Amino acid sequence: MPTRRPSRQKPSRSDSAVPSVTLIGYGNWGMALGFALRKANVPLDEIIVRDLSKKKQRKARRVATIGARQTTLADAHLTADIFWICTPDTAIAEAGNQLAHALAKKPRRKRPIVFHSSGALDSTALAELHTVGAIVASVHPLMTFPRRYNHRSETQRSLADVPFAIEGDTRACRAARKLVRVLGGDPFTIQAKNKALYHAFGVFASPLFVAFLVATREAGVAAGLTQKQAQQRMRPIVERTLMNFFTSGSRESFSGPIARGDTGTIIRHLHALRAHPQLLSTYRELALLALESLPAQNKRQIQQALAKPRSRSGK
Repeated sequence: MPTRRPSRQKPSRSDSAVPSVTLIGYGNWGMALGFALRKANVPLDEIIVRDLSKKKQRKARRVATIGARQTTLADAHLTADIFWICTPDTAIAEAGNQLAHALAKKPRRKRPIVFHSSGALDSTALAELHTVGAIVASVHPLMTFPRRYNHRSETQRSLADVPFAIEGDTRACRAARKLVRVLGGDPFTIQAKNKALYHAFGVFASPLFVAFLVATREAGVAAGLTQKQAQQRMRPIVERTLMNFFTSGSRESFSGPIARGDTGTIIRHLHALRAHPQLLSTYRELALLALESLPAQNKRQIQQALAKPRSRSGK
């Protein structure tokens, strides 16, 4: 019988090495995290929300399924080892400040550890918590949690193998790496100065990739297909391209008129796309990127074909 990886083993709730966690905020990410903590047998003390009356019944049912106490910050026990802020980026600093004031009123034997989950903000967003002796880190899952995602499916999703970008105070980062491994995730270090670029990387990987797929579907619609037909027809080539990219690399996956230097076909594409300016602009930018990054023949000719025509004024 094969040996399981240590990162996949579920610790016992009685294991003192497993820290207890309180979540602050319970949107799609907070809910997914809550279920992942429960699945990994990590003690989940409380879920702190801004307003118990807002969508109270629906959220209460979700919380009941993971056995955590739902409360506001004013009534929270605040006895957890780790506080994980799962609010939107715009609310992180405020949540950290409010938590600092609340912790100041409740002396503790251990220094609290506080995480936030922003991909773009670094741990200095929680600087106020240093005033009460807390140690802080940003712990961001490189995964998509769409607003309109089916909640029943989302709550069953595992965080196994999900990369988590971590930076902050040394001890807080150490605790974050340990907890991420308990969840089955893959922790890695990111420098604070690179957080915004790192988050842009994530945006390219998911939301802008979805936007690209929409553009692809719209090109199919322009060619006479319905949206449903276009989505069905593009699925096999998209899935095969992704598989090729991740198994063979970008250069080995690249094909088509740019790769073979077929300038005539590219010119025909550009003429056909004139009636669809947004698609034309997207095609041009991606084709120019391909010329710079991927193997292609007749590069100079293709660059000339892709050049935007000058206006009559010569500007």
